[in-house]
Amino acid sequence: MAIPIVLLGCGTVGRALALEALALGDRLRFLAVLDSSGGVVDPSGIPVGRLREILALKEKGEGLGAAGLAWEEALAAVRALLREGRGVVVDATASEGTVGFLLEALEQGWGVVFANKRPLVGPWEDYRRLTSSGRLRYEATVGAGLPVIAVLNSLLATGDEVYRIRGILSGTLGFLLHRVEEGIPFSQAVREAMARGYTEPHPAEDLSGKDVARKALILARTLGLPLELQEVAVEPLCPPEMGELPVEEFLEELLPLDVKMQRRLEQARKRGSALRYLAEVSPAGCRVGLMEVEWESPLARARGPENVVVLETRRFRKHPLVISGPGAGSASTAAGLLADIVRLGGSSRR
Repeated sequence: MAIPIVLLGCGTVGRALALEALALGDRLRFLAVLDSSGGVVDPSGIPVGRLREILALKEKGEGLGAAGLAWEEALAAVRALLREGRGVVVDATASEGTVGFLLEALEQGWGVVFANKRPLVGPWEDYRRLTSSGRLRYEATVGAGLPVIAVLNSLLATGDEVYRIRGILSGTLGFLLHRVEEGIPFSQAVREAMARGYTEPHPAEDLSGKDVARKALILARTLGLPLELQEVAVEPLCPPEMGELPVEEFLEELLPLDVKMQRRLEQARKRGSALRYLAEVSPAGCRVGLMEVEWESPLARARGPENVVVLETRRFRKHPLVISGPGAGSASTAAGLLADIVRLGGSSRR
């Protein structure tokens, strides 16, 4: 029996998920696909041909409101779906405003799967309410398709004690540090990352460290630490005010940072260490920024846009548990979403 899906967000991640679902045949059945303009809703399931049309429209940058229902009508139609049956709501948006709707879905007995980190890093009370039902999964918010959250939850459920988590949680920043290690100036490495499509449209968002801070907070809250986002110590890779500049001007202003970054790298090498942009989470709190790691560490061996997470626990103290692999890209994130959907599917079907 196909798992009914309501998809919020049809950007690169949402489209990648839909394409993966199409490749699976009839295992998933999309009842609704929404973007910020509106959406297409069909209680009997959106036909495959229609779903392909929706994806083609989004590839062209068009809104779904013109192809289906306007936003308010689409939302009302989806709320009716929530009352009629059970399924999985997938939040593939980047919005902070989906919390209320997702709580409605959970109250109606639906499962919820996140690629969107923002609802999980709002007030602690929102996080508690979202996760208390047991029908929320959010693997794709940290490490994309890597099983970071699944492994962490398994350790906690079986009585292990987590002492520290250290991780390279940004493929973009991992790539930048690797290129600087190879002798490429920092500002040039940023331009290269942009050309490869690794950065956000404005690379200041990546260099701010805010996205890594959100991931660190999600890990901390998974450990049960009732922290707020402002309690995560963040070291940005560029002054925050530079984020207000137009992109080309921003890139020019990065040039003076080349010397600073090279100096940090040389200092680390003199101490026999590698320089990495890490998230560090422990019962003492969270911090995000440039940190030195010993050359023998799996964190030092990371190359390019790879994510690496090292878990030091009571069971894995002498030899920490390491999770590594592709940590960026819509296909990897869609794989994480699919895994969560399948896990929830058995208990959340119509």
